[in-house]
Amino acid sequence: EADVLLKKVAARMSARKATTEVLQKGNIPMTVYTGTTGKYQGQQAVFFIEPNHHQLVAADNLEVAEEILKRFSGSVGDSLATVKAYKVTTQRVAQSQGDEAPHAQWFVDPFRFIEATRSADPDYQPKKGVDLFTVLRSQGFDAVLGAGGQVTFAPSEQDILHRTMIYAPALERTEGGANGDKYDLAMRMLNFPNSDAKTHQPPAWVPRDLAAFVSLNADLINGFEYSKSLVNAMADDEIFDDVIDSLKNDPAGPQVDVRKDVVANLGENIMVLSDYQLPIQADSERILVAVKLTDMAPVRRAVDQTMQNDPNALKRMVGDSVVWEIVEEEIEEPELDIELGFDDFEVDEEEETTQTLPTSAVTVAHGHLILSSHYDFIKRVLTESEHRQTLAGSIDYQTVKTALAALGASGTCVQTFSRTDEEFRGTYELLKQGKMPESKTLVGRLLNAVLDEDTDDEELREQQLDARKLPEYQMVRRYLGPAGMFVVSHDDGWLVTGCFLSKETIQIVRKQKADQSSSQ
Repeated sequence: EADVLLKKVAARMSARKATTEVLQKGNIPMTVYTGTTGKYQGQQAVFFIEPNHHQLVAADNLEVAEEILKRFSGSVGDSLATVKAYKVTTQRVAQSQGDEAPHAQWFVDPFRFIEATRSADPDYQPKKGVDLFTVLRSQGFDAVLGAGGQVTFAPSEQDILHRTMIYAPALERTEGGANGDKYDLAMRMLNFPNSDAKTHQPPAWVPRDLAAFVSLNADLINGFEYSKSLVNAMADDEIFDDVIDSLKNDPAGPQVDVRKDVVANLGENIMVLSDYQLPIQADSERILVAVKLTDMAPVRRAVDQTMQNDPNALKRMVGDSVVWEIVEEEIEEPELDIELGFDDFEVDEEEETTQTLPTSAVTVAHGHLILSSHYDFIKRVLTESEHRQTLAGSIDYQTVKTALAALGASGTCVQTFSRTDEEFRGTYELLKQGKMPESKTLVGRLLNAVLDEDTDDEELREQQLDARKLPEYQMVRRYLGPAGMFVVSHDDGWLVTGCFLSKETIQIVRKQKADQSSSQ
């Protein structure tokens, strides 16, 4: 099978007009392909088989391949196994995994990985403006020393079981020193307290037919203050306090004390709901975020005061609830180019462009501050919520909940539920249509941030995968069952456990429920 694979590699390299050289390293032939045209110019692809350990090795650098070959002989003393972050993540995941043998294992030191990727790219050029990688490192996020995990296919009742440990030990402090915080600067925002399962139960107003549901615990009050240095660093200016002060004291503004009226009344739980509108388009994904409140009245007043000062805000009534919709309109303004990921923040004062403001909405109801990408999504959760089927009562949610409980979900800081046949639909359809560069979904934005290398080109990037020959989604979705995940906060990081269930599992559960009902 390895020989068949290597023959396919050789044929593909020949089609790309790569040169081929076979180097003899001891008794092992090492095949080196070097690109000669286009984007492959100068790129290497190295392959060899180490017979004693039955390993097929592929690398994109000859020197690296030679070093790997040396390690098979055991002549090199240092190894990944000696790295503490690797040892901790591997051991912690293995303890949770038990005797179940994984099919894939992985580990990454995220900040060193990005450094290595940049240094290995001969065409890499530092981008103008704010560099997210540099900002995150300067804000203490390099306290995350590593992440590693395992993936197991078809274990017992799951289609896929995955576990991940994110290793971020507390910083070493001088005993008796002034700074006793676990982390520095904005990294302190990552405080996610564990709670019992009831905290993460979807309330009755959460509708049944969603693509995904996420419940997250966070120390929002302190997190707001800890975000100050990150906001200033991203803006490359000391704007945080100025904005807060302006909202409170500017006579032409809403005169809202954000800290007193809003932040002080935040609870410790956030819920995120998502679904899609048909037909699938670049902006079909709809998101709703609900933040738990300890006191609704001052937050409602603050929202009303703020929205009344916004000329684009339209006041609507849904039952007894006031919903403020930011209406969509076209405006002329200086061009503003803000990219996610490692892209720059750039404002061109001379060129004007027509932008379309996204439709969004906000309300205070059900004990939450609710924000949504679409007004009708908020309307949906506020309308007849007592007389419809709920997510918590659906069979697939209950089945995933039971599966997560069996995997150890008790005291957790995050729990998720996903109908993957709905959640993946938008990404799949946009890929097939060749429109992923236009996507406004979360996945699309992340892909565009990572793959759009030309920061000076205002045109959309070219989609790198030709997905036109993919089958129709109705043929694919039959294989995509529900999924769930939970996260537990530890003193030295976070342990993530999740699973994907098969459609057959849900069908069996439904049949059992039906049989029980008929017998009663």
